[in-house]
Amino acid sequence: MSEKRGHLYLLTGLIIGVLVGVLLSMMLPVQYTDTDPSLLQNADKDLYRSLIASAYLVEVDNNRAQARLELLGDVNPQDALVAQAQQLLASGGSEEESRALALLAAAINEGVVQITALPNINDLPVSPPLETNTVNTPVVEPTGNSTKEPTADVTRTPVVTVTPRPTVTPLPTEGSPYELVEQSEVCDAGLSTPLIQVYVFDLEDNPVAGVRIEISITDRGMEVFYTGLYPEISPGYADYQMVEGMIYNLRVGTAGQLVQNLSIPRCETDDGKSFPGSIKLIFKNPD
Repeated sequence: MSEKRGHLYLLTGLIIGVLVGVLLSMMLPVQYTDTDPSLLQNADKDLYRSLIASAYLVEVDNNRAQARLELLGDVNPQDALVAQAQQLLASGGSEEESRALALLAAAINEGVVQITALPNINDLPVSPPLETNTVNTPVVEPTGNSTKEPTADVTRTPVVTVTPRPTVTPLPTEGSPYELVEQSEVCDAGLSTPLIQVYVFDLEDNPVAGVRIEISITDRGMEVFYTGLYPEISPGYADYQMVEGMIYNLRVGTAGQLVQNLSIPRCETDDGKSFPGSIKLIFKNPD
């Protein structure tokens, strides 16, 4: 009888131990240290990519950036960067962060895309004191053997002069007068959605990544997107999905030529069926 009771106590203790262990694992948070980046959740991987892209703008080290991205275990790091940049813009996130991701994707894809590194904060120049902040004390005129008192200047603490943001090579100069050199309709039944396809080139016909494109829609405000998010097509390529019945105005660069009254063209198949087409715009910087 006592032997049977001993086995029962052992089984009861085992069950209680398992239940306590399960409850503790559910209630107590698990903290990981030195976890492999490939094991991170998707949101943390996105943060990791953003940090890599921000570091790349300062270091301009393609090999180091690519080695860091490989730690995430993405099948195609370039596609992951592009997808995150697009999602960030679509959700109204930081344009600078999205642009950094796009530039890094372009650099990995091309292998030769270079940017001017951001300076280290300790290397930034310090501007001279502002004259408008100087307060002068009265000057005492000399009398007899007395001497003139020196003027005391009171100034604010010197401020830091911020240098321009980095740009890709070829340089997408801010305010460049990009001009429309070609506009054509694209009747491709294989395209699932009608697009405004934009290609941007410099004076020597090199595609330019990171160029700001503004598109306005009647009664709907303005949206902004950038070239370089589809480096597999071209570093100077960008597109925008059109909606039936909408009229679009588009400008490449902050001082570029404004292209007005863009809308979905109508195309026909060989058997006479109608379908929505796309628009192809080619811009070039003549300077």
